[in-house]
Amino acid sequence: MKKVLSLFAALFAVFVLTACNSQSQKESSTQSSSAISKMPKITGFTYYGDIPKNPKKVVNFAYSYTGYLLELGIDVASYSLDLEKDSPAFGQKLKDAKKLTSSDTEAIAAQEPDLIIAFSTDENINKLKEIAPTLVITFASSDYLEMMTNLGKVFGKEEKAQKWLKEWKQKTAAARNELSDILPADTTFTVMDFYEKNIFLYGNNWGRGGELIYQALGYKAPQKVQDDVINKDGWFGVSQEVLGDYIGNYAVVNVNDSTKAAASSLKESDIWKNIPAVKAGHVLELDYNLFYFSDPMSLDKQLPAFIKAVKTVNN
Repeated sequence: MKKVLSLFAALFAVFVLTACNSQSQKESSTQSSSAISKMPKITGFTYYGDIPKNPKKVVNFAYSYTGYLLELGIDVASYSLDLEKDSPAFGQKLKDAKKLTSSDTEAIAAQEPDLIIAFSTDENINKLKEIAPTLVITFASSDYLEMMTNLGKVFGKEEKAQKWLKEWKQKTAAARNELSDILPADTTFTVMDFYEKNIFLYGNNWGRGGELIYQALGYKAPQKVQDDVINKDGWFGVSQEVLGDYIGNYAVVNVNDSTKAAASSLKESDIWKNIPAVKAGHVLELDYNLFYFSDPMSLDKQLPAFIKAVKTVNN
């Protein structure tokens, strides 16, 4: 009888331990699930640490999204590209910001940020996430409109994001209507700029006015640009000799102080002068610093600048 009771007691103890362990695992799983579910699951977004809804100090290395953050009312304490600091769209928003590189971890830590934002290609992510909660974004994981929605979700600014999106839809519809008397619906544009005297073409998701022209306003690219740029990497280096094969009804040339010499050299060439769009005077020379990004703040200023440029060359 004692043996039976001993066996029963042992079995009961195992049962209790198993039940407790199961309950513990269940609670642990629930807690883990709860922690994960705090942040929205968004394609191209990875979270390290507890991302604050209302960050007080953001160190940002994902420079493509600076204007999104500012538009949503999030203060940005740093910049990594001079183009951010020099953007006419951002005005004085970054006047007190500090220029940082993601490799300078000591300087970043000294800023005591409560959030760091970086591209997924950044080689220093493992170091950054040890300093502060880090949001990692894969470039081009969503289009420019979806990105506004996504960042609105992350920071609890959905209402503000949707307000801008609604107003942007109205603005671009009005712009298309305004330009319809000047530009036929099948008008084609080629977006280009210079880098160290080399000529580059851009598609519909790489800034320089591409999102505005191809997506927001709905104009097309020439077939060669569609094939070699938009359907491939989104940007394409091209030589002067074949440039004419890629120029549509209008050439959109992004120029700033650092590239004006290269632009002037191209404009003086016989190859450039004999391109049909150039002969027709259909060259829109735009401010590279303004058109480089495709965030809400930049787009709001690019739209009237683009309309003005189109009207100017068609007077």
